[in-house]
Parts: sequence; C-alpha cells; structure tokens
Amino acid sequence: MAGDQTMRIADLLEGRVAAICSSIGLPVTWPNIVFDPPDNAPYGRVYVLPAQTVGQDLEGQLCTYQGILQLNIIAPAGSGVTHARGLAKSVADSFPEGLPLVDSDLTVYINGPPQVRQPIQDRPTSTSNGSNGSITYTIPVSMQYRADY
Repeated sequence: MAGDQTMRIADLLEGRVAAICSSIGLPVTWPNIVFDPPDNAPYGRVYVLPAQTVGQDLEGQLCTYQGILQLNIIAPAGSGVTHARGLAKSVADSFPEGLPLVDSDLTVYINGPPQVRQPIQDRPTSTSNGSNGSITYTIPVSMQYRADY
C-alpha cells in the first residue's frame, strides 16, 4: 500500500535527521509536536515533502516514491551567520548523494547533492500590528530522495 511506504520513508529520513542533529547538538522541532525554541541558540525544523508516487509498470507492482527532505536551520537574528552556516554544512555533509537508508526490504536513496539554500530573515511571531516579535535567520537545507518499491 502506497501510504505505508510513504510513512516508512518518512520514518527513515526523520530517524537520520534525529541522529545527525543529536550528534551536533541541534534541537529539532518535529511536525505537530509542541516545541519551545531555545532563546539564544539555533534549532532545526524538519519537513518531509513527498512528491507524487509514480507507477513504473502496468500491473502496479513497482512504484517510485520521491520527494524532498528539508531541514531548516533557524538562528536568532543578530547572532551572525557563521554558526548557522556551519550547522547547515554539517547537515548537508551527512546526506551525501547516493546515501542508502534501509528498512528491511525498503531502501531510500538521497538522489542528488544536498542544497544549502539562500537564507531567509523572517518574523515568525509578532503582535497584531507586527511591531514586536522575534526575528529569525533561517537557512534551508534540502535533500532529494527516491525509493523504488
């Protein structure tokens, strides 16, 4: 069933993110889980963004699952870029092109070089008039994935 494979793929990718972020001391906010970001330190926000599943044969026996894994490195504004860039590089280096992530009979591959994207400065929280709130500096790190099952 397609949904089952999509969940297994997300588990593999998120497991890899958890291990990497733990090793570099980066707290991570996960989808639909309460998270209190650190006051003066960077943290990560993870997204698994599946694309459309593509059937590879007429019998429906082989499907290609692909998408993007994105980890945003979010740093407090005014804290400089060096630490955030270093974290983004560490994450990207941990997802080399061709990396296999295996769960029994399912293998997910990172099928392109990781991309450290252009930073974004934003204001995620503010009052109704937009005058207050913490401004953050976000560096998106994107990895393409693929699994044939």
